[in-house]
Amino acid sequence: MTTALEIQNYLLSASPWVNPDETLDVVLAGDHAHTVHKAGVCWYPSMDTLRTVHGEDCELLICHESLFPDDPSTQGRCAPARQKEEFLSKTELIVLRVHDTWNQWPDIGIRDSWADFLGFTDRVYASEETLPHRYHAIYATPEEPLRALAQHVADRVKELGEDSVRVLGDPEQLICRPALGVGCACPGRESIEAGADVLIVCDDGAPYSTVCERLYEKGASLIIVSHGSCEMPGMENLCTHLQSTFPETVFEYFDEHPRTWTVHHQ
Repeated sequence: MTTALEIQNYLLSASPWVNPDETLDVVLAGDHAHTVHKAGVCWYPSMDTLRTVHGEDCELLICHESLFPDDPSTQGRCAPARQKEEFLSKTELIVLRVHDTWNQWPDIGIRDSWADFLGFTDRVYASEETLPHRYHAIYATPEEPLRALAQHVADRVKELGEDSVRVLGDPEQLICRPALGVGCACPGRESIEAGADVLIVCDDGAPYSTVCERLYEKGASLIIVSHGSCEMPGMENLCTHLQSTFPETVFEYFDEHPRTWTVHHQ
């Protein structure tokens, strides 16, 4: 059997783009040296997810996002954070965050899994060509109206529990160079300059007034999905990868975090 520390060290050792002294990829709760027989993998460690994972006899939860608010000063005053802390203390569930390593992992990490999930295979630009990371990429696709590509993305993310996408741009604009990125590290100006005609971004990383409208003014249309939708395919691939790398431990993927839903006018 393996431990959370061994999984953490494996991922960091294979990720030269990550500074191990400054990474977010750390054990957030529990004993990192405890032997793990069964581990859960998820995108967001919501309270629902923690309960489900513990109920399935997992000793370890591997998550992509943080357990608590990013501002440490709010944790002691935040009821959901206190609830999580009490649950983790009572159950002794170990929590390992895997973020910086898996965001940029080639082929099966967050960005490339998202592209594969959408059926984008002909990559014509990647940010690692000019920058020391794998955040953004542009793909060549058959020319079609923006409306049609947005419908395709909406159809795909329905499988992930998202019931719609938002779009900024002329629905009849012909599209053939979509760009996407890693979660909140959305494609932006550099992708437009590299030839992207539509940017697929997430709601957490692309507010309207400070990001979306300004990118639209630079000539790109935008398709906006939820943060989870663009990262869940990668986390499911992480689960599969860890199972093949550490076969003595059982890994199971969970997606119990709450989803947004939309109401349309009648």
